[in-house]
Amino acid sequence: MFEKNQKPKTKNQKPLLRICVPVVEATVNRARGRYQRAARKGLWTEIRLDYLEEPTPDLQKLFRSLPGPVIATNRLATEGGRWTGTEADRLDFLSQALNLGVTCLDVELAADAGFRREMMERRGKTKIMLSWHDFTGTPEFSRMEAVLDEMLDSEADVVKLVALANDPADNLRMLSLIPRAKAAGKDVIAFCMGPWGKWSRLAAPLLGSWLTFAPFSKTGASAPGQLTVNDLKRVWNTLK
Repeated sequence: MFEKNQKPKTKNQKPLLRICVPVVEATVNRARGRYQRAARKGLWTEIRLDYLEEPTPDLQKLFRSLPGPVIATNRLATEGGRWTGTEADRLDFLSQALNLGVTCLDVELAADAGFRREMMERRGKTKIMLSWHDFTGTPEFSRMEAVLDEMLDSEADVVKLVALANDPADNLRMLSLIPRAKAAGKDVIAFCMGPWGKWSRLAAPLLGSWLTFAPFSKTGASAPGQLTVNDLKRVWNTLK
């Protein structure tokens, strides 16, 4: 029985477009300003800690309040990030962000297994996103399937798989991971980067991808092939 005024869920619910604005600023003040702008517009924010150039970024100031949902990321250089410090310091920044209660913490599958377990044990209300990136190309399906299976076996709340598309068919292999992950009961983000991967950024939400990344302007992009917020919304509205 459904409660009064409660509508039953159907299999034909409209797909959700959850937009996350990447923040690639060099200072805490500018990053905080971008975060607040996205929050006012009802958007998610991904703050890229690896882009901060201050000697000792004040993360407590950056996350002193959480006006909107925010992902904290400190990306490895081998996965497209700009972190130049030690791995111990990189992981310490992520640990600090978790302590400050960010909505979601991005932890690479390539990170130390013990650290990953610690973050999951300490997560509290924070979601843990387990991520994997390939900036050289999109591997064969068997390789991506193996990566996904490893991620599905983890206790992560969200799994994220992203690779560079060198051919239109690469998008099909990547997007096919979305229904597979959802069938396993896991929230998933999967799409391709680069010029050939642009359309996968639009198709992914239609298939149930948890969110998609879009900067306010092209200069704010954190990866190749990102559409701006306005461009993404305009195309999305034509698809509805």
